[in-house]
Amino acid sequence: MNKIHRMTAVELSAAALRQQILTREILPGSRVTEDAVAAQLGVSRATVRQALNSLEQEGLLVRNPTSRVLEVLSLTPEDVKDIYQARRILELAGVEAALDAPEEALLELKQAISQMREAIPNRDYVGFVEADRLSHALTVGFLNSRLLSETHTALMRRLRLAITHLEEDENIIAEELLHHEEFCDLVLARKTDEAKKNLAERLDVAERNMLRSLVTPQRAHS
Repeated sequence: MNKIHRMTAVELSAAALRQQILTREILPGSRVTEDAVAAQLGVSRATVRQALNSLEQEGLLVRNPTSRVLEVLSLTPEDVKDIYQARRILELAGVEAALDAPEEALLELKQAISQMREAIPNRDYVGFVEADRLSHALTVGFLNSRLLSETHTALMRRLRLAITHLEEDENIIAEELLHHEEFCDLVLARKTDEAKKNLAERLDVAERNMLRSLVTPQRAHS
């Protein structure tokens, strides 16, 4: 029987602050200080210091080059391009690795796509985006590398900082689901080249949308 992991005060503090950053309660560019966070969360400065160090290592917090004060990361167009370049390397390699993946691992991808489909009639757009994110994480998971999966997770967290608005357009979402279903069918059929082409095209579109979102708020899922 697996032991239950009890989260430490540092982990709980980091999780609370991470949630505030990713849900944009704390906006990109905002200063984050030990005193303010300690007072808000009701924990010691030593605990907050470790939590902030964790978020800095994840890339969600960066130090202002002039003041050295921690701030929430603000993504530039160059950052977005860099992240998508890394995503292409990881996710396309994952598609290749899927060729030798066990059937149960492929079925997890199919389940994630099913969750996307189920979210649409319920107008659960947050659930749709989460299932979308999971499908990409599972694709990298075919590589069977904890380090690469952790790297991909960190990249996806950073991208969420650039999403300022979820465009709830059912036609666009339905079209996106169709592309994901086609991708899943290709992966399950072990049609690697076609699956890589499908994914590469979706990443190209998502990158363009994300770059536009830095100027005009809009959706950029995949």
